[in-house]
Amino acid sequence: MKNINEFLGGRIFNLAELEQSELEDLISLGSQIVSATFKKNNKLFCRRCLMEIRKLPIEFQYCRNCINLGKIKVNDRLVITPTDVKYPIQSNYLVWDGQLTTNQQKGVRELLRAFDKKQDHLVWAVTGAGKTEMIFPLIEQALFKQQRVAICSPRVDVCIELFPRIQQVFPNTSVGLFHGKSEENYHLTQIMLATVHQLIRFEQAFDVLIIDEVDSYPLAGNKMLHQAITKAKDNQGMIVYLSATPPKELLIAVSKHQVTLTKLYQRFHGHPLPEPRCHLLLKQLEFLGINPRLRSKLTQLIKNGQRFMLFFPQIPIMKSFAEKLHKLYPLLNFVTVSSKDQHRLEKVQQFREQKVQAILTTTILERGVTFKKITVIVLAAQAKEFSKTSLIQIAGRAGRGKDSYDDEVHFYYQYYNDQIRLACAEIDYLNRQAKS
Repeated sequence: MKNINEFLGGRIFNLAELEQSELEDLISLGSQIVSATFKKNNKLFCRRCLMEIRKLPIEFQYCRNCINLGKIKVNDRLVITPTDVKYPIQSNYLVWDGQLTTNQQKGVRELLRAFDKKQDHLVWAVTGAGKTEMIFPLIEQALFKQQRVAICSPRVDVCIELFPRIQQVFPNTSVGLFHGKSEENYHLTQIMLATVHQLIRFEQAFDVLIIDEVDSYPLAGNKMLHQAITKAKDNQGMIVYLSATPPKELLIAVSKHQVTLTKLYQRFHGHPLPEPRCHLLLKQLEFLGINPRLRSKLTQLIKNGQRFMLFFPQIPIMKSFAEKLHKLYPLLNFVTVSSKDQHRLEKVQQFREQKVQAILTTTILERGVTFKKITVIVLAAQAKEFSKTSLIQIAGRAGRGKDSYDDEVHFYYQYYNDQIRLACAEIDYLNRQAKS
């Protein structure tokens, strides 16, 4: 077999898709062959995604839940590759000269305690608290024990942003980045960064699973993806959940002592979260082209050369606004970004490198991206697309730098509703907790 590393590490393959020589090599290395389905309570389930296979009015039954990863028929067999891979021993794994705050150090101690006890753990920390830096010592301990680590997020953007940071601080450890849009084929690495969907392809593969943005779409409320996380963890492994706004199910697990908890109310630089300034727009957003009250703010930002993000509830609203923005401010350099934009990553990088002054976006950039010295503006904050959690995350894009902790956040709306009130109230509560 030429590329054995593309197969190893607890990977799940459909036997029908393997060449005979590949199968023989994998079996010789300790792979196991299992049925593609199993029965439970008189129901049929897929071994790969663990979801029920509902009967179709056709001759050949198959799993529709994970078909985007390749069709699995009920009579197929799967090959699960071995996970007992030996990784090279290093004298120095973590290369980082940063300094953890007192709060972060406390969180690290709690994380390492959970690691020693093989206990699942939640890090509930405000946006910008430095969750990524806190997992460095945990990863280091896993590598010391020659264990394997996966860092996963529901969002491609988050994985891409984390990848160079992990490579930089663990320069002598193999690190891979894999997602649906990745041009790189899977290969065995000791640290894997991937979207949560990729975990469907693994079974008992990782000793430490770190799930970032656990409350984010499409992971939130998705049974298949949550089962994939559990299935991908080694029997003696642990799962670490990272979130600024954890879902109720996870908090219930904490209350039942099934998951241990670390709380961080303060950002790494010690300054409070920027509290949104609320503005009532008596007329439509596009009244007189752009609502005069909003236009006044935009004119001020553009004149001062201040970079800013504009968040919209829907793509059509964003595109229509972009046209009017261009007509009113023809010299303004800006980009528009959405989930349907194939050049999304390049445009975000343009904004990061300050090649454009503004970025217009939907909730796709509500989390997982870090910019410094920006003003954040939410338009039509009353829209159903902006939940309380979403508004908190968007507000969290501001004030992330030591030298720009007082970035402004503005919510513009046509009527004040619960999601706006609750988001502002929670940010205020978190700031008061940080002071106490």
